[in-house]
Amino acid sequence: MPALRLLPLVFAFAGTLAFAQAVDPAADLKKLQGTWVLVSGKVDGQPVAAEHVSKSRIVWKGKDVVVETPHQSKDPIKAVAKLGAAGGVRTLDWTRANGPDAGKTMLAIYDFRGPDEYVVVFAPAGKDRPKELDSKPGSGTTMHVWKRQK
Repeated sequence: MPALRLLPLVFAFAGTLAFAQAVDPAADLKKLQGTWVLVSGKVDGQPVAAEHVSKSRIVWKGKDVVVETPHQSKDPIKAVAKLGAAGGVRTLDWTRANGPDAGKTMLAIYDFRGPDEYVVVFAPAGKDRPKELDSKPGSGTTMHVWKRQK
């Protein structure tokens, strides 16, 4: 009888382990290829202005990324992205080649919301990786929700 009480814990652990193994950064990188448009965003918990959202896009070519986000920079930002996973969480290390914080690495987390949408949350350069997929006031984080351009 005591063994039966442990059965839910065994299944919960197995489910967690299966989820953690399901994150495949190489497969995620393939999914990200192409052009995406911003559908919403927040900076330090405040919504990105609609006119900036409508002008924002990101293009993934391998690990090289070019992002146009008027709320961050008037010029396109080039970066190199390194995808990973830690404890079942998708991670992203983003090193800008130009623009604000050029040469510095920004730590982020991301997740897919279906085949054609993903959300990413960046910490400012030099800060710890975010813990949640949201940007709250005082956090200093930036959250973007991107949708694949059709």
